[in-house]
Amino acid sequence: MNRNLWIVAGIVVLGIAAVNVLLGMNLVPTLAVAQERGVAPGYWLIWTVIALTVVASVFLAGFLIAAGLGKVPETAE
Repeated sequence: MNRNLWIVAGIVVLGIAAVNVLLGMNLVPTLAVAQERGVAPGYWLIWTVIALTVVASVFLAGFLIAAGLGKVPETAE
C-alpha cells in the first residue's frame, strides 16, 4: 500500500478522535446536570469510555503514521 495512504489514514483517525470528543462535549450533559438528576456515575462512565477511545485512536494513528514513514520493521522496504 502507498506510504502516503498510511499517513492520511493516521490523520483521519486523529480526526475521528477529535470528533469523538466534540460529540461528547455537545451531547453529554454537564456534571452539574448529571448530579442534579442523580446520574453522576453514568457521566463519569461515559467520559471514561470517550477518553479510552481517544487514547486508542491516538496510538492507532501513531502506528499508522509510523508505518507510513517506514519506522515499523514489517513495513520497511
